Amino acid sequence: MTVHGQASTKSPPPGGIAVLGGSFNPPHTTHVRLARKALECLPVDEVRIIPAGDHPHKQQHDMAPASDRLAMCRACFAGMAGVVVDDRELRRAGPSFTKDTLAELAAEHPGRRLFFLIGSDNLPLLPTWHNHHAILQLATVVTYPRRGYPIDPALLAGLDLTPAERSQLLSQVLDLPADDTAASTLRERWRRGERDLPELPAAVVRYLLEHPIYRS
Repeated sequence: MTVHGQASTKSPPPGGIAVLGGSFNPPHTTHVRLARKALECLPVDEVRIIPAGDHPHKQQHDMAPASDRLAMCRACFAGMAGVVVDDRELRRAGPSFTKDTLAELAAEHPGRRLFFLIGSDNLPLLPTWHNHHAILQLATVVTYPRRGYPIDPALLAGLDLTPAERSQLLSQVLDLPADDTAASTLRERWRRGERDLPELPAAVVRYLLEHPIYRS
C-alpha cells in the first residue's frame, strides 16, 4: 500500500495470542492438534501453553509435580513454531485463576487480541469460574469439541451469561473432530504397564520412561 506515492511504513497489526491452559498431566496429542489448529484457523501468531498451578477446579492427589508437568510440556511442544510454554501459573502462589492470567497477558501485550481455548465439556462450567464475566471481556473464548458434549444453545441455557456472551460462546468453535482423550485414562494405562500409547507424543513417552511418575 502507498500513501501519496510513498511506501507506507505502517506495520501490520500484531497477531493475537491463543491461550491453552490445563493440568497437562500429562500433555497428549489432542493438545498438540489444538495448538496447530489454533495457529491455522485463528488470527493469532502465537499459542501459549500454560500448565495450571494450584487449580481451583482440580484439587486431586493424582497430580504430577509441577516441575514434571512443565518439563513434559516443553518436551511435547519443542520445535513447534509459534508455540510458547509459559510457566507463570506454576510460579504464582495460591489458587491460580484464568482471569488473572488473561489480565497479565493483556497488560504485557497491549493491542494483541487474546483467545482462550476451552473444551465443550467445560463450557457449561465456565459461569462457575472466578470472575467469568471478566474472562469473557479479556478474551474471545473458543470452544473445541469433546465427544459426548455437543455445543448447542441448550448447553448454556439458564446459566449466568448475558445474551451477548451466550451468542459469542456459541459462535466461536474450532473445526476439529470431537475426541474423548483423557489424561486420567492415559495415567491409568501407563500404570498398568502399557507403553505403546499413540495418544502420547514420543517426547512425553521418553520423559515418562526416564522419570518415576505415574507408577504404582
